Amino acid sequence: MGSLANSAISAGFNESGATRIAEAAGKLIISDMIRKGVSVEALNSELSLKESFRTREDVNTSNSSGLYITGLASVIRAAVEPNMVGLELLQLNTDLMNGGGKGAIQLPKEQRITAAEVGEGGTVSYTGVGYTSITVTPTKKIASSKITWEMVKRGMISLITAEAARCGKALARKVDSDIISGIEAVCTAGNSNRKATGGASTRVSYNNLIDARAYIEGFEVGGFHATHLILHPDDYAALCKDTDFKNALYRAPIIAGAGVDASAGIFPVIEFFGDAKVIRTAQITTGTSVFVDSTELGTFVQESDVEVVDGRINGSVDTEVIALMSYGIGVQNVRAAASVVMAAS
Repeated sequence: MGSLANSAISAGFNESGATRIAEAAGKLIISDMIRKGVSVEALNSELSLKESFRTREDVNTSNSSGLYITGLASVIRAAVEPNMVGLELLQLNTDLMNGGGKGAIQLPKEQRITAAEVGEGGTVSYTGVGYTSITVTPTKKIASSKITWEMVKRGMISLITAEAARCGKALARKVDSDIISGIEAVCTAGNSNRKATGGASTRVSYNNLIDARAYIEGFEVGGFHATHLILHPDDYAALCKDTDFKNALYRAPIIAGAGVDASAGIFPVIEFFGDAKVIRTAQITTGTSVFVDSTELGTFVQESDVEVVDGRINGSVDTEVIALMSYGIGVQNVRAAASVVMAAS
């Protein structure tokens, strides 16, 4: 590790006669990690913690170029996951990644089969084909920033990591926005899974949520079950002021072993509505609250890892850094979602 640290610290911009600012920025990040006691092996392990967001470069001491770019990419990736909430609302499919990318995929859309009793010698009645399908075609999404010559030359590691993190956060917001807006789009009066609050300025109430949850769970016997509730912060605040909601919180039992002191006097954090996990995010439209069954609603189709592309900006000594990911979203069961919308009807 010592020789790698020394080479990372002493290396300038030039490698094989070429100036590679993004790689040099990665060297600064890696050398800073080494000074702080982070090994290459630890970096490699950290990058593989979550399969769906690994980076492509092979991290090892013999591949210094891949190591340095991955050092930069690791900062981007580290900013993606903590700022993302939408992935847990859908099932993950990586078939296009494993197959090297085929451009599109067909996802099964289940048609429910009814079981029936058949008497001796009776005729079996078939429900029909068990599945139809929807086609999802992933597209690439990018978030870009730039690393200036001065950042690298002057060793501005904090600025370099901040710019890389901005790319990761932007990519996370894009993923969340696409997932949540896709869910909102299938909650309509025509799909019988949309409830209005009764007024153009009337926000969601406790009773509204009870009714919307029933749209999912009462759809069919043995059908769907609400696992998540997505709330905009404005609607979360309105619920905290709702009398019925406050009464429900007041009557809620203290769970033994949960580390909650009933005498502490701390206003409770609303993490669940019944057994549905509450997700509070500004990605959802204000005035709209959505229940989903994450096991049945749809699929996040991932075609690529989070990749990092770098290149010299035309007419400049600075370098662009682009975080890229290709994915698509398919909603297979529209009745596995239901919304409450701030509207008169």
